[in-house]
Amino acid sequence: MKYSRQIVKRIRVPFLSAMIATLTAAVPAVQAYEVWLTDQSDTGKESGGFLYIYDGAQLAANPSSAKPSQTIDFSGEIGTFCEEATKKAVRRPHMLFFNAGQDHAIISFLSGQVLFMDAATKKPDACLSMGKNVHAAWPTPDQKMAIAANIAEKKFIRIWTDYAAHKFTFDPEKDVINLGAMEGGERPDTSPICPITESSSRYAFVTLRGGGLIVVDVTATPMAVVATLNNNQIHPAGCGGIQAGDTLYINSGGGWPVAPLSYDVYAIDMSNLPKSVSAKLVSQRDDRFADSHGMAAVGRYVWSADRAGNNVEIIDTLSNLSVGSVDLTTDANRDPAPDLMDVAPDGQYVFVGLRGPNPLTGNDKTVNNAKGTVPGVGVIHVDADGKIGHYKGQAAITNLKDGKETADTHGIAIRTTGESRTITSFPIGTIVEGGALPKKKK
Repeated sequence: MKYSRQIVKRIRVPFLSAMIATLTAAVPAVQAYEVWLTDQSDTGKESGGFLYIYDGAQLAANPSSAKPSQTIDFSGEIGTFCEEATKKAVRRPHMLFFNAGQDHAIISFLSGQVLFMDAATKKPDACLSMGKNVHAAWPTPDQKMAIAANIAEKKFIRIWTDYAAHKFTFDPEKDVINLGAMEGGERPDTSPICPITESSSRYAFVTLRGGGLIVVDVTATPMAVVATLNNNQIHPAGCGGIQAGDTLYINSGGGWPVAPLSYDVYAIDMSNLPKSVSAKLVSQRDDRFADSHGMAAVGRYVWSADRAGNNVEIIDTLSNLSVGSVDLTTDANRDPAPDLMDVAPDGQYVFVGLRGPNPLTGNDKTVNNAKGTVPGVGVIHVDADGKIGHYKGQAAITNLKDGKETADTHGIAIRTTGESRTITSFPIGTIVEGGALPKKKK
């Protein structure tokens, strides 16, 4: 018997080692990523705001207990940097994007500055003034430009970007279009809301506060308006846009006196550019308390946040039909007010900003379309390649002043860090570094 046990022991260890090696080889490395989130509330005297940076895997695994790995106060070093560069304090960090190389963050402040930040060091590279206001600055996929929307002065601005050289410039004479000159008739208010480009980086699609759409060739100098749609074809104040395949999807939304509540999602046919564009309405919620805002492409599906309705609609881009929605209400947060969102690199999770009880932007007080309860970031687990989502909960943020919650989430973006994590062995359903593996379906 002793001899038999020794044989078993000698066989068992190499066998287990081989099994572990096989499992390790079979499971791909998980790409590490960060979730960046802006809070628009003041951290200085009528200035500042917060930037929260989360480890994506930790946030996805257990949202309620996740804490930021880094918090940056915009009234500190970055605020000083921007004030020296633009002669004005930064306030209301509103929109946040990363360039295609993931090495720079582009943050827009409603006080009028666009900040270019080194994503690895978290240090500022440049801070440019766009005038009285800048609502959003979108980095083009080719990394040559960022296109900005100045609502207050009705200007569309092109910034030239050289990330490797840390150089960011624009010419007020050649790189600015005065959209106010295009007002009239079925374009009653041409204040630009959210500009985005399609994948070639040639055409910018600019939604307008009063409704309509302007398409600009941003590769031309001076920039050229090549196509337009009116406010009957695209309703007011859209701020959501994403390309899925060869189709661009944009929305119209609420939060403005012209449209306190509005929910429309359009599919834009770009095949006839530069001659013209056309829009097809694929979803509308006129019969609901609804406000369309953020959008994301998840597999072949477009996810559209209903900020007033507290859910995310899922649209199949093959049929352009709605196939379901994800309810974000919980006992802990009965009114989450989902806003902008972004997708994890592996497509397994969607992260969505949740507004606070005292929204600082995009809210019409007659309906409180953007008023939430607990500000923070929500986590949705993706199933069926994007057709289904399951809400996991949220990480909360706070900025209490005299007992009042002032925190108000808005910008959100995902950054891959270039690191990877390998899963070595697991039972199905076990929480591992990098997230939770799916349980076996019955």
